[in-house]
Amino acid sequence: MDIKIKRLIKDLNNSDDDLRALSAMTLMKLDFPDRATREEVLQSLITATGDRNISVRFFARKAIDKIKKTEKLLRAGEEQADGEKIDERLVATDYEDRLAAVMEIGTGNLAQYRDQLVTMLDSEEHAFVRAALISTLKGFLDKQQAGILSRFLNDPDNRVRSNTIEALESLKVEESIPSLFSALSDPDNRIRAAAAKALQSFGEEKVFAELKKMLESHEEWMKGSAIYALSHIQAGEAIELLVDAARVSTHADTRIKAIIALANYYDATTWGFLKGMAANGEGVFKETANRALKLIEEKYGPEPPSETIVAAPQEEKPVAPVGKGSEEGAMEDIASAVSKFFRQGKDEAVGLSNKATLSFSVTDLRKEIDELFKEAGHTVFYFYQAGELEFPDLLTTGHEILRMNFFIQKYAEEEEKAAGKKPQGFFEQLKGLFAKSPEQKNSASQGERFSRRRDELFCKMGQMALKKYGAGEYQPKQLEPYYANWQKLQKKLESEQKKV
Repeated sequence: MDIKIKRLIKDLNNSDDDLRALSAMTLMKLDFPDRATREEVLQSLITATGDRNISVRFFARKAIDKIKKTEKLLRAGEEQADGEKIDERLVATDYEDRLAAVMEIGTGNLAQYRDQLVTMLDSEEHAFVRAALISTLKGFLDKQQAGILSRFLNDPDNRVRSNTIEALESLKVEESIPSLFSALSDPDNRIRAAAAKALQSFGEEKVFAELKKMLESHEEWMKGSAIYALSHIQAGEAIELLVDAARVSTHADTRIKAIIALANYYDATTWGFLKGMAANGEGVFKETANRALKLIEEKYGPEPPSETIVAAPQEEKPVAPVGKGSEEGAMEDIASAVSKFFRQGKDEAVGLSNKATLSFSVTDLRKEIDELFKEAGHTVFYFYQAGELEFPDLLTTGHEILRMNFFIQKYAEEEEKAAGKKPQGFFEQLKGLFAKSPEQKNSASQGERFSRRRDELFCKMGQMALKKYGAGEYQPKQLEPYYANWQKLQKKLESEQKKV
């Protein structure tokens, strides 16, 4: 290989964006008569199509197109004296020959090669060929044979995963819905978009029915996937399913996830449920409900919501006196139902192992200490705003909090402007939320990021101030109760850590 080409390939991995773009653009202009050189350059360019820089990706694709056109012209000009056939190219050592044969089968709808393609799929090592095999086979298989393809939902290559989702959608394989919900959290935005589109094709009724089955599954990953999806769907049925999971799931971790997921809703039903659990729940569930309420307040303000998207229950018959054969009375509101559930006693509550209980206890104490630091930080920040701080480290943190306040306000205003443009339909939300690239953050996600950073700074400011209080450097009266509580919590934490 020419040293110039070697240098260009090396430059494709350079940290400098402009140098990578220049390399891809130069490779696009060159010709590569040698087959081995073409293959090596092609592999490097394929990798470059995933580059973070849009110019690199653009020129890499252009260069790939040119090389492939050259390949086609060379093949067309070659004499095939040995009468090479499709089935011979399917077992060729060159992946491009195998790929071309598979694509020819798909284009020509040559169903007689179906069994050969299925066998080939079991052993094919090249991702491009696997992706082409799956796209071709979806036209030759029926719904009952979809299991041949569904295992490739976990393939390491994103093209293969995406083509598999499209194939399962084409074949209407409803059994794939749980796996499609898992695909909604895939790191690749193309996979998330394909999964959302596939779920839409199954219809809202089937999707919610499957989500309910997933929540009743014995597999924790299925429950987690269902909760993740439900937490991003603004629909009354989503809230109802999450409330049920938070109330009666047999696994503590599932209940905790469902409670936290409810913090995504500014809804009267959600608020009532969380208030009931925060007042009458037990242990970690009570603490989690309180945390969810705080998240709602931070997002939407202290005023409780007055409306709900949960459908009202149908009118029931008046309640007859107890003991006279009456049917059950009118449905209790959710907050009351939860309160009653938790008052039934520990015997009916979901139990945790001793080790799990201790682990949750330690975690809760640490969270409680962090909350204490945050509250102390708020107090110290008031002193900062009043110009009563003299310590450089506290002043620096105060400046940073002010900066975060500016960005939070900025993105909150942008979010309000864009609020009227957001899609409101069930599947529009599903596609919109899961088809976005992780790199493209909207104003809401930016605002949340700065809010989290501000909380961290308040926590840091409170911790520094309490340490100075203990060392006698800074002792305003307002910090005295915080310091006393901190010492008590520290002792409890040390005691619990010894038990674990």
